[in-house]
Amino acid sequence: MPLITRMEAAAQLGVTVQAVYGAIKEKRLTAMEDANGKIVINSDTMRDEWNKKSAFRRMRSTPPTNENVKKTKKRNSKTDESIPDYEESKARTEHLKAELLELERKEKEKDLVAMEEVQASWENIITTARTKLLGVPSKAKQRIPDLDTNAMSHLDDIVREALEELASPQAA
Repeated sequence: MPLITRMEAAAQLGVTVQAVYGAIKEKRLTAMEDANGKIVINSDTMRDEWNKKSAFRRMRSTPPTNENVKKTKKRNSKTDESIPDYEESKARTEHLKAELLELERKEKEKDLVAMEEVQASWENIITTARTKLLGVPSKAKQRIPDLDTNAMSHLDDIVREALEELASPQAA
């Protein structure tokens, strides 16, 4: 049983990762945890589950009736494959509208915060921490007047070195 990640499943199914997350949440795809606690999907059964339980797939797989065949005109464009059926397009639109309403609801319930707000808050926290750390040598001098300039210089170097290590990408 080859287990794959949600991102790999999305790539194999030709859908977005969000669609895979939604399918797992709606029990249209079976997910499990591996030994490391990561969510994985069985790639052997994934396609069958997706095709059988997906509303979009059911619309595409319904055989056309004689009336529908008569009404359907042959398109003369090169992008025939890229133009979805009306029913599929409508279903996608309704699904996206529902997702937008869900996001608005979460935002109003304060479960969802704007990225700009989070970024501004973190910048404020980090700037305050940096300022406080850079002030450690001068506070040490105030509280321990016997510190000479050499000791102050060493304290300043230690604080700046720590800040540089925290700022480097390897620290994460």
